[in-house]
Amino acid sequence: MKRSAEDFDAAYYARHYEDPESRASDAAAIERLGAFVFRYLDYLHVDIDSVLDLGCGLGHWKPVVAAHAPEASYHGVEWSPYLCEKFGWERGSVTEYQGKPADLVVCQGVLQYLDDAEATAALERLHALTRTALYLEVLTELDLQVACDTSRTDGEVFLRTGKWYWEALAGKFIAVGGGLFLPTDTDVPLFELESLDPRL
Repeated sequence: MKRSAEDFDAAYYARHYEDPESRASDAAAIERLGAFVFRYLDYLHVDIDSVLDLGCGLGHWKPVVAAHAPEASYHGVEWSPYLCEKFGWERGSVTEYQGKPADLVVCQGVLQYLDDAEATAALERLHALTRTALYLEVLTELDLQVACDTSRTDGEVFLRTGKWYWEALAGKFIAVGGGLFLPTDTDVPLFELESLDPRL
């Protein structure tokens, strides 16, 4: 189940991200998602001047940032040597990245490729790197059963329960919906029901 960096090659991205017959997502889907993320952060009066995309893949978030926060810097970090060579991303892992914190950190579809110890380390790094907001998307056991097209979704991953992630996030982040999290020491004012109770 453990993947090497070389497994994330041209064939992997062609199947899961480029071929319309087999891809799980595309740039248009990320544009819709990004529009929500930036509009919700704007509603919360959160200014975004820097974006760190950990596991940036094909870089679909880069034009989203340019469209919705044109003054913000975008920095992509990627583990795949193939993508780093193709797009010029910084080579790095979410478990060890030591760069500067950013106003918005994006980590989409990454943690399910890590074992429990690595995922725990990744969440620690995400907490250290998130200045204002985190967008986190990770495949859980229940997601694969009820929310995914298994002919398109890469199921060769480490599946954990949602409860595992809620417990790992507790004390670090406040969930505000739609995959957005704010650090627990945030000074962003939230109405009570904007802060979600995960009901463990």
